[in-house]
Amino acid sequence: MSENELVAWLRRRIRAAGSVQVGPGDDAAVLAPSPGSRIVVTVDAFLEGSHFPSGSQPARIGHKVIAASVSDIAAMGCYPSHCLVTLGLNEACRQEFVRELGEAMIAAAEKYGAPVAGGDVTSGPSPLVVSVTVLGETRDLSPVLRSGARAGDRIFVTGSLGGSLLGRHFEAEPRIEEGLFLNRDMGVTAMIDVSDGLSTDLNHIAGESGVGAIISETAIPVSDDARELEQQDGVAAIRHALEDGEDFELLFTVPAERTALLRESWSFDVPVTEIGEMGGDQVLIERADGSRQTLEPRGYEHTWSGQ
Repeated sequence: MSENELVAWLRRRIRAAGSVQVGPGDDAAVLAPSPGSRIVVTVDAFLEGSHFPSGSQPARIGHKVIAASVSDIAAMGCYPSHCLVTLGLNEACRQEFVRELGEAMIAAAEKYGAPVAGGDVTSGPSPLVVSVTVLGETRDLSPVLRSGARAGDRIFVTGSLGGSLLGRHFEAEPRIEEGLFLNRDMGVTAMIDVSDGLSTDLNHIAGESGVGAIISETAIPVSDDARELEQQDGVAAIRHALEDGEDFELLFTVPAERTALLRESWSFDVPVTEIGEMGGDQVLIERADGSRQTLEPRGYEHTWSGQ
């Protein structure tokens, strides 16, 4: 069973209560515990050997797990407020390692305006596991979902993509202010953070919105790390940009009439790039030679073979 298959099964099985405005399938859940109150909640689990190699520096792990989790709130165009952290430790986790890990998580959470409010610690023979829950606030905004894109909307992405395998994933920076700006001032119609890879995450937006898309290969902002990785493994840099994932950039759609205003108003250090348009009933990529191909979701996906 793949991750997407499991999520689809859960969505069929989970009956949303009246207080659950957005359930499984988006970057975060949206809860309305009382009239006029909305909470945005996301949870991420990070497993040694899957999300970070064994032997990784604890400070790098601590920063990544907080930044990557907060990125989901940024992708909803909302305000992160608090973190809860669970540590699943093992015999290899020495006291100094755990302290450095904890200090890094606390520092990152405070940096992003979501201080650690509690959590849990457990231990056992399994690999190191860190689970982070982030609470966010909508305040005067409505959360941006993956499902709002419409035909004719333009597709944009922040930053550059690919090459996370060289360590960029440890240096993730959630685009909090950018997400708030896009939500508050630009009227974005759909948004997601690029965690599984551009090819997969664009397919998420298209699938949830019920409309196809076409992006230009030559417009995709390919990172220097993706080009360096091409020299090491022989895999084209554009493939790394489409498939590597863990870039934690924002992929979003805006109405065509707002694209000029977006470019004029963009004042952030990270660049923003238009890469395509929503429309049709397929997700396509236009190659450098002008040919068009189906853009298969070839980004990262958890799978397991349990019966």
